[in-house]
This record gives sequence, C-alpha cells and structure tokens, in this order.
Amino acid sequence: MRRTAWLAVVITVGIGVLLGWCVAFAPAWIVQHDIGVHGGSQLSAADRLKAVNDVRVVLLQGAAGLVALGGIGLGAVLTLRQIRVSREGQFIDLFARAIEQLSSEQVSVRHGGVYAMEQIADAAPHYRGHVAALLASFVRQQAPWPPTRPPGEVDAERQRYTGGLRDDVGGAIAALSRRTMVLPGDTIELEKVDLRGAELVDHDLSGFCFAGANLDGADLAGCDLSRTTFTDASLKNANLTGATLTDANFTGADLAGATGIGTPSAPHHAPSTQG
Repeated sequence: MRRTAWLAVVITVGIGVLLGWCVAFAPAWIVQHDIGVHGGSQLSAADRLKAVNDVRVVLLQGAAGLVALGGIGLGAVLTLRQIRVSREGQFIDLFARAIEQLSSEQVSVRHGGVYAMEQIADAAPHYRGHVAALLASFVRQQAPWPPTRPPGEVDAERQRYTGGLRDDVGGAIAALSRRTMVLPGDTIELEKVDLRGAELVDHDLSGFCFAGANLDGADLAGCDLSRTTFTDASLKNANLTGATLTDANFTGADLAGATGIGTPSAPHHAPSTQG
C-alpha cells in the first residue's frame, strides 16, 4: 500500500513538471531554436507569439496523450494487483474449507478434503509445501503407530476398507505419492504411522521417511523407495518385489518374511532382520 502511494506521488510530480515545461519553457525555446537553425527574417511580435502558442498547443496535446497512456498503464497495474489480491483471497478461503473438511468426523468428508488440498497445490504452487506438510500430519494423526484406539476397533476398521487403509488416509498417501505438492528436496515425514497391509503398489515414495512405522504385510511392489528411510520400522511379510531401493535406509528395520529385498539390482543399506 505504501509503495503504491509513493508511486502515485512520483507520477503526480512528474506530470506537474512535464506540464510546466510544456507551458512555460519549451514553446519559446523551440521557436527560438527553429528560427536560429533556419535563419531568415525575424518574426514580428504577433507572429512570434502565435508560433509560441501553436507549439504550446502541440506540446500540451502530446503531454495529454502521454498522461492518458500513463493513466491506462497505472490502471492496468492496479487492476492486476487487485486481481491477484482477490485470487489469493479465494485460495485462502479454499484452503480454510479444506482444513475444515480434514477435521470432519466423517471419512468421506475428510477424503474430499484431501483431494481439495491436492487441487489447491496444483493451482497455487506457493501452497505446495504447506499442503504436503499438512497431508503428512493428517496421516500421522489419523493412522498413528501404535494406535491410540483399542486394537480390536482398529483391526475391524482395517478389514472394512480395501487395501488396509481408510479412504481418507489412503487418499492422502496417494496424493503425496503423485508429488503434485512435494517440493524438490523435501522429505515427507510419516514416522510412526500404521500402514499394516497397505496396498501401495507402484507408488512414488522416494525420499519419504517411515522411521518407526509399521508396514507389516504392506504391498510395496514396484514402488520407488530410493532414499526412503525405514529406520526401526517393521516390514514383516512386506512385499517389495520390483521396488527401487537405491540408497534406502533399513537400519534397525524388521524384515522378517519380507520378499524382494536384498537383490543385486537394488542396492540399499544393509537391513537387520529381527526375530
């Protein structure tokens, strides 16, 4: 706002200087210069006054044209600024509504909030980091390991949903794996999450952190797990067939019964297998 005020002051002063020059100094100087260049008889006082006035009219017309163009330009700048402010306000409203959806008691509403967040990240790149962090936090809260609810209730819920995950949690992980909102070099923190039996085939989970998470029986076939951290995670009976494990960290991970691990084509940190 202050910058706009200073710009208006500068433009006003500039217009005043331009008009003063056109009215007071430029006409007489131009006429005198033109007479000196072309030589010839001196103009009479009346002809000289008429010449000065004619030049003054031309200069004022030109200045008026420049002022009009400047006004159009300034109007365009202010309009563009207003459009940007309005658009940012719309994104803030959408972001706030999506957060409300994620805090709903209904799974379907939370699921819709996940996809609303993904659309916001696609349309507003400056929100991508925030969306990624928010969805990762959502997964940690909704699927913590160990569970904060009675184990029987959690197990019964897992059996009701395809892929071992509730729709909202599975949707959030799928959205993160599509990487619309994941900025280069960022790590998605999914420590201590409950992903038992999760079907995550062909997901791009590179650079994710599953430290302390439970992925027992998870299907990670074909996943990109390069630079993914599984420190102290449990992957008992997990399927990693065809997964990319370049620079994956399995330090302290429980890989009892896991398949597709330790192949020569997938170099990774040496895992430890616990009984």
